[in-house]
Amino acid sequence: MTMRKWFSGGFSSVLAMIFVALFSVLAISFTAMSNINVQMSRNHRDLSAAQAAAESGLEYAGFLTSGYVPPGGAYSAQNTVSVSEAQDTVAYFAAHVETILGSSNVSWDSTNLELRIPANGGIALSTGASSAFSLLFEFQAGDTDNPHLMTVTSTGGAAGINRAVQLAFPIRKDNRVLQYAIASRGRIWLTGDSTIEGDIFSDWDNVTKSPFNITSDSTVNGTVNTILTKQQCIDAGWQMETLDEDGNPMFDENGDRIYSAGDEVQGTHDGINYDQFSDVPGMNIDDYDTDGYNDGLTEIASCPSGDRETEYFPHVAGDYGQPSQSWSRQLDRHVYENQTFTDSFLPSNRNALFRNCTFEGIAYIDCNKSGSTNYNNVRFEDCTFNGAVITDVPEVLKWRENCLYYTGSATFQNEAMAEATILAPHFNVNLGNTDPLEGETNELTGAIVGGIVDIRGNAQIYGTIISMCDTTQWTSGYVTNIGATLGDGGNETTEPGDVGVISITPDEDQMLPSGITTPIVIGGAEGDTYVEL
Repeated sequence: MTMRKWFSGGFSSVLAMIFVALFSVLAISFTAMSNINVQMSRNHRDLSAAQAAAESGLEYAGFLTSGYVPPGGAYSAQNTVSVSEAQDTVAYFAAHVETILGSSNVSWDSTNLELRIPANGGIALSTGASSAFSLLFEFQAGDTDNPHLMTVTSTGGAAGINRAVQLAFPIRKDNRVLQYAIASRGRIWLTGDSTIEGDIFSDWDNVTKSPFNITSDSTVNGTVNTILTKQQCIDAGWQMETLDEDGNPMFDENGDRIYSAGDEVQGTHDGINYDQFSDVPGMNIDDYDTDGYNDGLTEIASCPSGDRETEYFPHVAGDYGQPSQSWSRQLDRHVYENQTFTDSFLPSNRNALFRNCTFEGIAYIDCNKSGSTNYNNVRFEDCTFNGAVITDVPEVLKWRENCLYYTGSATFQNEAMAEATILAPHFNVNLGNTDPLEGETNELTGAIVGGIVDIRGNAQIYGTIISMCDTTQWTSGYVTNIGATLGDGGNETTEPGDVGVISITPDEDQMLPSGITTPIVIGGAEGDTYVEL
């Protein structure tokens, strides 16, 4: 009996000791696992902090590039940026950063074009923070199809753990004007079956007239932008749009915009932006120099007096030989029919009429730069353009004297240069002045630049309309007309049938054509260049 009790008690003790040992092992294991989890959490925290610091560095790099203003010499009239110009831009940017941060806080290697921020150590995210970042800016040359780049490597660190990310900023010409479907120094009239697939912008600042007149049958699938403030419009006694008592646009219960009979903008649009930035490169005559196009061209021969025709501009609708006004200009036109011209040069004062002609490459229209004598009012009837029409740059607008007048059906292949179809600063550009029931659609690719640009008839444009003449001295006329005809401020067209179907779609990724001088800038970061190193 005693033995059985001893055996029973001893076995229980041994079993208890086994359980104690087992639980001790488990406790030790749980403690070890807990320590590992704590360490893993710390590592994850430090990795996240390092990654966040690196990302913050890229944000800071974006802040520095967005504040960069090119110096006076950093401008180019070419459509691309050369390697040396891009390298100079990186150097200018380094000087910009040194001005902001102080030369002792940056390290600039002018030989290898490398800029380090800071010169030593890192930039803490906040006072007392354990994480920080450093930046390395480097130059990367591009080619014909790819822009030059300034790459930024941001290295973030926290508790001895580093993460690096990289992003590239393109070095290119300032082409902000191409973000608009229509950009005008003057007023814009939009009417008829016109659809604008993008934003429009007017630099008109004469409050006696609205910068826009848009009828209800037109559509702007974008915003309407003016440099005038909302209060300036109200004080002038006219309204761009219907506003409530707080000055906000009004909408009905369905969310549709409310229009009033007095609204200057009646057509569908995505909103009106007031008080917009006005200094857009490409909108001033001083930005233009087209002399580089006029080398190596073949001069078009003069026509005998028997091969000339008298026309008037402006003229009676449907009859070019009858003046529509007492002040219409009489033109002794040199007439060219059924000919092909390759890289051609038309001297001033020809006031030519081209019928059923084909233009290969560049067609250069000369005039007197001073704008006092030697003009060129040129009419193209049923012509084909396998390239671009480019003019000399007169100092002032003479809308009757210097004019590109497209009538009949025009065909634009634009094989010579994709950036522009028409580059005619301070010229009056009239496109599509034809009965849309009889003529085919004019289809153009690239920018259309004129002092004043009028688009009528049927036209599809894949590019930006740039009317770059400052017309504020003429309060009632000289309007950029899209689809407008009757009473449109001195236009030579007076037939309602000339209103056709017009579509304008901008391409903000396109290059500006050579001949427009704009600053060389550091663009916004290209998202597809982001990599984690």
